[in-house]
Amino acid sequence: MKLSDLTAIGRPVDPSYPTNRTIALIAGITAVGGSVIQLFLGAPWLQSALWGFTAGISVFLAWAIARELDPDRDLSAFVAAGLAIVGTGIWGLPNLGILLWLMLVVRVVNRTTGLSVKWSDSLAVLALGGWLAFQGNWAYAALTAVALWLDSRLPPANRPQVVFAGLGVVLTLVVLAWGEAAPAAGVSFAAGALAVGLAAVFLPVGIGSGRLVSVGDEDGEALVPIRVQAAQALALSVGIETALWGGAAGLSALTPFWAAVVGTAAYRWLRAFTASR
Repeated sequence: MKLSDLTAIGRPVDPSYPTNRTIALIAGITAVGGSVIQLFLGAPWLQSALWGFTAGISVFLAWAIARELDPDRDLSAFVAAGLAIVGTGIWGLPNLGILLWLMLVVRVVNRTTGLSVKWSDSLAVLALGGWLAFQGNWAYAALTAVALWLDSRLPPANRPQVVFAGLGVVLTLVVLAWGEAAPAAGVSFAAGALAVGLAAVFLPVGIGSGRLVSVGDEDGEALVPIRVQAAQALALSVGIETALWGGAAGLSALTPFWAAVVGTAAYRWLRAFTASR
């Protein structure tokens, strides 16, 4: 049984590809190195191991999210992984739940797997987005609804998704009624402005994604540029909203995502600079 038989938003890491083997090695080294460093700092064995494991997963997610944001540039994802290692060392561990949800809603929209989302995928994404929303940020439910609505509208449209988008709206209203409707510390415009600045750096990647050569994992058909660009805009909206809502903590919660944003942009800027010389 293939992963695609179970889900349309799961992308297996095929070890036959050198890039996949490389990121697995980098994530493993990060996990071991992080655990050792924590031990030297005096943390208990189990806590050190969990810290290192989370750090390794964070680096992998930075790479994976970068592959979703910039599907035509394999190497830009490794710049993102490197920045994630540095970011984790400076700002600590991110929120893996938000990062996983972010990656999944992006895949719902950009369809890099080449498959239309299954109803079970939609329910799973709604459940994760709702759970995160009840943790203190109602916008995760709303942005899940936006992702599902985009999937129902963008070509080739998955029309039934409009039903799940409607469920996402209902879920958002439920969270607003019984969840936390405003951040405890107030909106952080400083963190939001920094996030907007980081998003602006990504502009060349977004513009460059108007023409793509990458194909879907399963169907081998060329990715649809408008879907990839819409997914990029959705991801940046998540990052900016999380920074506004959570301030510095919101920024650090998504360190691997911002590493992916800056890493893909830096790779694109560097290629443009070297080509002009």
